[in-house]
Amino acid sequence: MKNMDKATAASIQADISELEVGIKRLKVQYDMFFAGSMAHEPVELRSRLEKIIKRHMNSTMQKYAQRFHFNSLVSRFNSLSELWGKTIRVMEEGDRRLPSIAGREQLRERLIARCRIKGAPGEEADLRRVYEKFMEARRRGNSSNGNSLSFKKFVRGITSQTQRLRKETGCAEIELRVVVRDDQVQVKASPGS
Repeated sequence: MKNMDKATAASIQADISELEVGIKRLKVQYDMFFAGSMAHEPVELRSRLEKIIKRHMNSTMQKYAQRFHFNSLVSRFNSLSELWGKTIRVMEEGDRRLPSIAGREQLRERLIARCRIKGAPGEEADLRRVYEKFMEARRRGNSSNGNSLSFKKFVRGITSQTQRLRKETGCAEIELRVVVRDDQVQVKASPGS
């Protein structure tokens, strides 16, 4: 029985050590993700840490020091998870632009409008809103051809651009952004998911 308790305590201690190191690594990976040097969230590492937490959340730990250390790590993980969730929501809502190592030139861009399209019927209202913002920005910028682009031509251009992107990337959703950069109004398309 004592050997089993020692083995269990050693297993718990190994998991606590893995959790501690994993939280540090996960924080670094999320920092890299938010900085733009990683393309995707580190979900694999995060789910592995969540499994460790679930495994020991209701288990009985013989040593109070282990329970205290485990609980403090869980608390840290939960507070970081909440912070990461908020930051991701802010990114998705477009309220704050996060610097990207791959696209630092975008820091000089000013976002006017954005939407995500899947090519489904009923997206005309979103495209109309983006078109109107685009035209308004061109008029404000005193573009020489500020009023010459019809909605039909705008949609044709967007459609060809999104079809090309879908073919190249295999993504279902495309993000459209109207940006002003160096006094030029542009519509940019990028893979959404």
